[in-house]
Amino acid sequence: MIKRNLHNLDRLVRVVIGVGCIYVGFFDTGFISNTVVSMLVGAFGVVNIIAAALSHCPVYNLAGLSTCSTKPETRQE
Repeated sequence: MIKRNLHNLDRLVRVVIGVGCIYVGFFDTGFISNTVVSMLVGAFGVVNIIAAALSHCPVYNLAGLSTCSTKPETRQE
């Protein structure tokens, strides 16, 4: 099982950015004139949607980052 490393707010931001990139890359072809760049922007959007759906970002994993909140540990004295 993949360990979750994205907070819900991070997931929401990725969905918004992903939808925007997909629209600009695949549907609004007049915004970016270069076809290769347009396809890359659209693919970036798809990757963000997939990461949001899985609650896991492989780049965060490689960097050892996580936006998930962890419960503070209680100290016993």
